[in-house]
Amino acid sequence: MSESASSPLRRSLAWRLALGAGLGLGLFAAESWLLLRSGVVGVDIPVDGPYAALMAAVRPVLPGLLARVASVYVVAGMALAAAAWGLARVWGRGGVVATLVGWCGLTALLAWDRAIARPALFDDLPAVRPLLAWLVDHGEPWHPRAVAVAVLLVHAGVFLARRTSGRARVRAAVVLAVGAAVLAAWRAWPVSGGGKHPLVVLIGIDAFRPDRLRSQGGSGEVAPHVDRFLEDAALFTRAYTPIAQTEPAWRSLLTARWPHSTGVRYPLTAESRMRLQPTFAEAFSRAGWRTVFATDCSRFHAEGPASGFATRLQPPRGAVNFLLEKLRYRALGVFADHALGAAWVPEFVDNRALAGIHDPMGYAERLARRLLEEAGEGPTLFAFHATAAHFPGDPVHPFHRRFVAATEPLERRLRMHFAPVSPGAKGGWNRAGAEGLYDELLAQADAQVGLLLEALRRSGRYDDALVVLMSDHGESFHEDRPDLAGATPVHGARLSEVENRILLAVKPPGGRGAARGDIDALVRLLDVGPTLLDFAGLPALEGVDGVSLAPLLRGGDWTPQRLYAETGFTHVSPEVFDAGHWPGAPRTFDAYRIRPDGVVEMGETVHAAVVREKDRGAYDGQRWWMERPRADGTLRRTCEGDCEGADARALEAWLEDVRGRTDEVDSRKVAGHVDDPQHSLAPGAVRSAQ
Repeated sequence: MSESASSPLRRSLAWRLALGAGLGLGLFAAESWLLLRSGVVGVDIPVDGPYAALMAAVRPVLPGLLARVASVYVVAGMALAAAAWGLARVWGRGGVVATLVGWCGLTALLAWDRAIARPALFDDLPAVRPLLAWLVDHGEPWHPRAVAVAVLLVHAGVFLARRTSGRARVRAAVVLAVGAAVLAAWRAWPVSGGGKHPLVVLIGIDAFRPDRLRSQGGSGEVAPHVDRFLEDAALFTRAYTPIAQTEPAWRSLLTARWPHSTGVRYPLTAESRMRLQPTFAEAFSRAGWRTVFATDCSRFHAEGPASGFATRLQPPRGAVNFLLEKLRYRALGVFADHALGAAWVPEFVDNRALAGIHDPMGYAERLARRLLEEAGEGPTLFAFHATAAHFPGDPVHPFHRRFVAATEPLERRLRMHFAPVSPGAKGGWNRAGAEGLYDELLAQADAQVGLLLEALRRSGRYDDALVVLMSDHGESFHEDRPDLAGATPVHGARLSEVENRILLAVKPPGGRGAARGDIDALVRLLDVGPTLLDFAGLPALEGVDGVSLAPLLRGGDWTPQRLYAETGFTHVSPEVFDAGHWPGAPRTFDAYRIRPDGVVEMGETVHAAVVREKDRGAYDGQRWWMERPRADGTLRRTCEGDCEGADARALEAWLEDVRGRTDEVDSRKVAGHVDDPQHSLAPGAVRSAQ
C-alpha cells in the first residue's frame, strides 16, 4: 500500500481510537456518577468518629486508584473501537456510526458472557434482573461464544470474498488459520515444573466441613477434587481447630501454639496484642526455602511479616479494602478479568470482596502458574488460603445451579446475605437453601484446588511434593435450633463438632512408607507445622503445643493428644445459644479502631470483654469438658460424653491447668497493654454443673 493511501487509513484509525477512548471515559464517568448517587463510596455518610478515620485512611490512595481504573476503561474502549472499525471495514464501511454500533455490540457480547459466568456482577441492578434471572437458569457460556465465532466467521467469509485475487485470499486464510492455531496452542500449552527442588504445598479451604467428603458421608458431588486427592493421602478423621475463626486459627497453625499463647484470639486482633512467636514458615525461610502465602480475601485474615512468609500475595487490608468493596466498577469485571488486568488493578481483579469482578477460576489458573514458577526456582513452601465458602460468597458458573433450588429468590442464589442470628429470624431463607449455597461455594473452592493439583500433576511435581489439604474451621447452620433456621451460618460462636472439626489430609512426598486412608486419632490444626518441618528434615519449633504427625503417618508409636479450644468473637451474642451467658462485648463499629495506615483492629477497651465472654473447653476424643461464663460472674462447667472415671477427671484437671495459664496471659501486660482488671473473673468463681 502506498504512503498516500495509508495516510488516510491511519488518520481514520486514530479518530476511531479517540472515539473509543471517549466512550470508555464516558462509561467510567457514568459508573462513577451512579456510585456517588448511591452513596456507597462514603461521600454522603457521616464522617464522625470511626468514619473520620476511615475516610482519612482511604483519601490519599483514592486518586491513584481511580486513575488506574479510568485507564482500564480508556484502553478497553480503544481496543473495542479498533475491533469495531476493523469489522465495519470488511463491509466497506468505517464511519463513526458503524464504529459506534460495533463498539456497543462487542461490549454487549462481553457483558452477556460475564453475566453467565459471574452473575453477581449485575445482581444489584434492578433494570436487568429479569434478564439476569433467565440467564442464571438457562444461559450457557457457549451461547455468547458461539455468537462471537459466528460473527467472526461471517466477517472472515466476506473479507475473503471481497479480495480481488485468489492468491490474496489464500494468504488471508492462512493468516487466520495460523492465528487461531497459535491461540489454541497457547491455551493448551502445558506448564512446566522447572527443576525438581523440594516442594511443600499447603492448601487451606476456608470453612470446609469434613462431612462434605464422600468418605465421611457426603454425596461426592461437593468436593470431587478433594475426594480424588484422598485416594493418594491420609485423612485424619478426627482433626480439630482450637478456635473456629480464620485469623486466630491460622496464627495457631503457623506457630503450633494455643490461641492464648499467640495473643490472637479473635478476628482483627491488634498487632500490639500479638505475642510474636517463631513460625514454621520462618523456619523454612531460614533454611533457604522460598516461602509464599497467597489468598484472594484479606478482610478477616491477612498475613504480615510476623507470619514468616517472605512473599505474601493478598489484597489490601483494612479501610482500603472496605472502600474497594463499595467501588463496584462493573466494567472491570468485563474488561479486566485476565492476567493483564490482574497485574494492573490486582486490588479489584484478585480480590474476592469484589463480587462478580473477581474471577475465581482465572485467579486459580494464575496462581497455579505462580506455584510452578516458584517451585522451579528452588525449594519452595507454597500456602494458599481458598476463601470462596466464606461469607459473603458468590458462586460463579456452573456452581450457582447445583444445589440451591431454582424456586429460591435470585438474591439468595447468587450471594450470601446477612440475616440476624436471633430466635425467629427467618430472614426469608431456610436451612436447606443456606446449606445448598454453602455447598455450591465449597464446590467452587474445590475447583480452584483442583486447578492447582492438576497443574502439579501435568508438570510432574505432584508425586514428589508434600501436599496438605486442611480447613481452618467448619460451619454451623444451627442444626439444633429450628428457630434459627433462616439465620446466617456462623463459626466460632460455640464449641462443637460442626464448628471445630476440620478437614486435614496429608500426602507425603513420594508416598513411600506413609499411611493412606483414614487415620482415626485425635489431632489438632497446630500439629500441621511440626509435621511439615519433620518431613522436610528441618529443625522443630521449640516449646510449642503442637506435635508432628509423622509417626502416625509412618505407622510408628503415638501418644494420644488433647485439644484445648475456645470460642472466638462473632456477630452473634453468646446469649442466643446459652441463656444466662455473660452478655459479652459490644457488636458495633465502635468496637474497632482504624490505624493511620488504614488497618482495622479491635479497640483497646473491648479486648477484655471479648476475652471474658469466651467459652473454653478440652476434648480427648471421648468427652468435652466446657466452661461458660455466666452473667452473675460464675462459670458454668459441663461435661459431654463419657464423664465418669479417671480419664474424665484427668481431662478436667488438664483443662483447669490450661485455663490457669490463659488467665495468667489475660491478666498480665502483653506487648505494652494491660487488661482492665475490673473485667477479670474473680478467682474461685466456679460453679460445677453436669
